[in-house]
Amino acid sequence: MRLLLISFCLAQSLFTQAETIRPPYKVGTPPADAGRGLVRVSPNEIRHYPGKGGTRYILSLDNGATWSSKPLPPSYPGSTLLKKETSAITPLPTPDSFLKIEPAYRGDNPKQGMFVTYDGLDGSWKKLTKPDGSPILPKGILRNPIVFNQGKRWLIPAHSGGCFTYFSDDQGKSWQRSNKVNAPAHKPGGVHLGSRWNHGMVGATLAELKDGRIWMLARTAQDFFYESFSDDHGTSWSPAQPSRFHGNNVLGTLLRLDDGRLLFLWNNANSLPELARANNGREDVFNNRDAAHAAISEDDGKTWIGFREIALDHRRNESDYAVFQGSNDRGVQQVEALQLDKNRVLLSLGQHPTHRQLLILNLRWLYQTERQSDFTSGAQDWSTHQFFSKVRGHLGYNRTPGPKVVTRDGHSALHLIHTDDPEILNNKQGATWNFPSATAGTLSTRLMLEPHAGGTKICLLDHWLNPTDTTVDQFSQFALHIDAQGKSPDGTPLLTPGKWQTLTFQWDQKSCTVSNDSGSSLKLPLNLPTSNGVSYIHFSTTSETPTTKGLLIQNTKMTASP
Repeated sequence: MRLLLISFCLAQSLFTQAETIRPPYKVGTPPADAGRGLVRVSPNEIRHYPGKGGTRYILSLDNGATWSSKPLPPSYPGSTLLKKETSAITPLPTPDSFLKIEPAYRGDNPKQGMFVTYDGLDGSWKKLTKPDGSPILPKGILRNPIVFNQGKRWLIPAHSGGCFTYFSDDQGKSWQRSNKVNAPAHKPGGVHLGSRWNHGMVGATLAELKDGRIWMLARTAQDFFYESFSDDHGTSWSPAQPSRFHGNNVLGTLLRLDDGRLLFLWNNANSLPELARANNGREDVFNNRDAAHAAISEDDGKTWIGFREIALDHRRNESDYAVFQGSNDRGVQQVEALQLDKNRVLLSLGQHPTHRQLLILNLRWLYQTERQSDFTSGAQDWSTHQFFSKVRGHLGYNRTPGPKVVTRDGHSALHLIHTDDPEILNNKQGATWNFPSATAGTLSTRLMLEPHAGGTKICLLDHWLNPTDTTVDQFSQFALHIDAQGKSPDGTPLLTPGKWQTLTFQWDQKSCTVSNDSGSSLKLPLNLPTSNGVSYIHFSTTSETPTTKGLLIQNTKMTASP
């Protein structure tokens, strides 16, 4: 009896621990756009440096829990790029030693170059020079330097018309450049009437694999990150190929954890179809930077767990989204990471002062296998926004929150309708919600299709698409169409207009069975295969005319299959 009691208490304790794992939470605001400038000084001290003209940095003396602002010491060589961009700093293998680089991609500047300190960040800095005394000015947009091969090789990921690496085997005294790898240009076709901003492969992130190879993942204008591998510590790279990770025109970051696991941080999201006007050599609008994601691998990148939203942009619904406080890039794009302890990682993410965040991510949260949501506290964990159609600021749209949370029959519910506003890009409202990725699982949702609503579309997919993306059924794993009478295309009655009903989706890697609480069911074929599992549900109205009637969503719950 005592043994049973002990076992019960232990199980309860483990259950409580699992239930109390805190989702990612904000602890501060970076003084510059994320991607560079975050550095660990000691086991307890972490700093984040500012951009050009900045006179203060922020630091934490309790391993990321709290932050304060301090003046930059006179010896620190400040950033020379832009107010929003800071230098890249990396700890070197010897104590109190750091490498700092100023990317030279906006014209040469005598203050730019590579700097090294051997007596701490507040000590003296020496500019690294060539034998003739001239500064070392690596060209291109650079990511943080990385030390590989037990400190024998220093690598700097760079890009300019494709990705390459600078490498040094003499502690930065001299540098050589690898070959360049690239991705194909994005072209109009299919759902795209215009092309995306074609910059080639850019913003590479690197990780040393356990077999000695170095893995490169890089941003492209395609629908996926491209990857390349080096067998010689970054001296040369294999031809680039599409990776398993969705994402266009966004940066990703790989982090090797102390226990050997790999963490990938990126925007698991793709943009709206390009309009015909997006054919001028630049992006039309950046509209896939509202959700940031994380996944973790225990087998050196062969399989991944999580694909969870670590942040939704808190300004994603704002009517002045594209123009508030200037026209710089914005959103929760770009992530830099530092490990805090066995289970926690500090993340700096976002662009623009009002969008940047310092977050703490508990890695155990990525391993959760269920999630549920209702609307008693609003729709803060959903993406629901609609766009005003005019391009504003720096390649942006202003927004409106989209579907409203209403009270029906004593319950809070999200109400999707077809609005009537000539300034809105797409008046068909939608909503998308993330859950832990699963190759097999069950999701139930309580719905009411109102009479005269015009129908709805519900899709399960492996990445985030905009709430108002009308092409979601083409890029999802499973797509369900329901007409105004609540029937699927084959005539199966799934929703009775005017009645609350629960739809249940049960999927594996081949098909998905949809059933309701009245006993009707049908099987959906797999539309597109995925090696990442399903991690999103996307709802949208399909009414072709404006109407105040629509789809009501009361709650959702997902559970992964063992």
